[in-house]
Amino acid sequence: MTPQPSNDVGRYETIDTCNSTWIFDTSEHRFVRLPRNQAHPDAAAMVPPSRWEPYDSVVVDPVSGAFLVRLNPSGSRILRSMIHRDPCPRCSSESAAPLTIELETIRASSDDADQSN
Repeated sequence: MTPQPSNDVGRYETIDTCNSTWIFDTSEHRFVRLPRNQAHPDAAAMVPPSRWEPYDSVVVDPVSGAFLVRLNPSGSRILRSMIHRDPCPRCSSESAAPLTIELETIRASSDDADQSN
């Protein structure tokens, strides 16, 4: 996890995924997920207490970028996600380009077929 800048140094840690920022309050063992475009250094202080969820532990695989959030001590309730990295194979525009080109080709082919009828 990456330290979250705040007045409470070391209390908050964050993990960015492709569409969310997970903020972990390590003192209170609680977390919240925010859209990445809403996360900023003071975001944790502005989250209402009712939005925070308790957690037991976080396990990060530094090689794959996968992480698990254990919600209870037994590990029977977990959340899984992947850390966003630059360049990101899951959300980068470079990885989406071939799919976009393919969809545009399919669309153009169907338009041509419609016009020939």
